[in-house]
Amino acid sequence: MKVWVIGRGGLLGNSVEKQCTNFAEIFAPTGEFVWSDSAQLRLQINDSCTKFSEIARDDQWAIFWCAGKGTLSSTTEQMAEETRIFEEFLKSVEKNFGRKLLQAGVIFHASSAGGVYAGSENQPFTELTTPQPTTAYGEAKLKQEDCLGEFSDRLGIRVVIGRISNLYGANQDLSKNQGLISTICSSILHRQPINLFVPLETSRNYVYVADASRIIVDSAKIALADSGLTRKFMKLVVADENLTIGNILSVAKTVFRLKPLITASSNTKINKQPRSINFKSVSLLDADSFCKTRISVGLKRVMADLNSDFLRNGSKRQKPSNLVKF
Repeated sequence: MKVWVIGRGGLLGNSVEKQCTNFAEIFAPTGEFVWSDSAQLRLQINDSCTKFSEIARDDQWAIFWCAGKGTLSSTTEQMAEETRIFEEFLKSVEKNFGRKLLQAGVIFHASSAGGVYAGSENQPFTELTTPQPTTAYGEAKLKQEDCLGEFSDRLGIRVVIGRISNLYGANQDLSKNQGLISTICSSILHRQPINLFVPLETSRNYVYVADASRIIVDSAKIALADSGLTRKFMKLVVADENLTIGNILSVAKTVFRLKPLITASSNTKINKQPRSINFKSVSLLDADSFCKTRISVGLKRVMADLNSDFLRNGSKRQKPSNLVKF
């Protein structure tokens, strides 16, 4: 089997690629993609699609789209550009893959559970819940899902859409000003306070990256092995239960034997966010059949990564903002 992970340098993509090395041959394009230059990026994606189609000939294949710099704070213009890049990728696949090759593979797209369900009703949200995004980020993710669904309908290719909750883990991009768990670990390491704009009772679903990647890869395998007429699959990539901010701070205090420094502020816009967003997967349940990482273990791994990086680079690496956006 041949596997190509787009976004292989990021938190999720790197973990998905590692998960695939046990059973597949990994395709790595020559040179890093230049995400800051749209014109050059389109050329790189098209060239890589051509090469991957040649390598995957007469074999099963999977492409995992784990790319994107968007966050809940991204503008409409920023997210529109990310959607255009994804659409160009699909066009390149269609141009370079023959119909026979298209039937032998699967495309996975990393979407956002919090983004697409932000305004939805009747929790817990499942794969059957009607999406209702409230931000440009969520709207763009839903548009990308629709593009992939239409692509599947037209060409008969298998696709998996993974709606992922709050992802965390080692090597998280701290410059994106998100990631409560990474921020808590960094604040303990550097002894800097975290400024919280939401109550400690605020509850979210935090999924450790290695668990997420296993769910994603297993979902793609299940979709690829399905001999039925179904070509479009949806999967919530979530942890088994929610945690409040208070829960995480309490575990962090126990694990690291240091009390995180917290300051509280008021922000009317952020405080309008729901106290709790709950998910329950009802699709591709075989992909969930393993023991997921406990928050205490996840915290230790994130801290170990931050500590190693600090010892290697000192203050060279940018530290995260002490503000966490929900």
